[in-house]
Amino acid sequence: MKYPFFASFIIFGFLFSFSLKKRTKTEGKYAENFWEREREADSTRRKSLDNLDYIAVPLNELPMDTLAGLPEVQEFHARLRELSEKKIVNFAGYSNTELKLTYGAPNINLLSDYDQNFEDLITLLQEWACFLLQNWGESAHACPEEERKQAAKTVLAYAVSIGSDIAASYERLIKLYLESGEQDKISALREKAENLRSLSKGRILTMIDEAG
Repeated sequence: MKYPFFASFIIFGFLFSFSLKKRTKTEGKYAENFWEREREADSTRRKSLDNLDYIAVPLNELPMDTLAGLPEVQEFHARLRELSEKKIVNFAGYSNTELKLTYGAPNINLLSDYDQNFEDLITLLQEWACFLLQNWGESAHACPEEERKQAAKTVLAYAVSIGSDIAASYERLIKLYLESGEQDKISALREKAENLRSLSKGRILTMIDEAG
């Protein structure tokens, strides 16, 4: 009775060993390809950055007047103006290796700065919109709720238009569109989300589909 069990154990051990070796070989090949690609990227010569899709912040199209008397909003505006003077490019979802292969290894620090400026911008827009949507009650700086919601919609719509991958921005914008009876604008959000390369893409698409 023990022999069949012993034989099964040996077969299992053989299969496990074979599977482990195969996995190790696959991982080794992956690592080899990765480092080969990285070596190629590091040797890629500098290329012109003139044709990058730079983002220009349209200060005159954003709701700069809404709650403008509040120190917090003035801080948002100051940070926005500061960012508007920097070079901003959306590289969300692109690895450093891809960037070096495309634009040259010597440019990687500049490209990282441009991408960080983009991250700072979409984060700022999200924070600004959330602040606008707070309930200000009878505050001396209060303005009509509808005005604040419209301002927040403008800010979030701009964030989405430049490729924000912050799921909360989509979530709040969808809610505002539903509240104002603008369901037709939700389909346009899907078109933007389809072009995202980040991990939040699936979650965002699910939110859009459920809202539609």
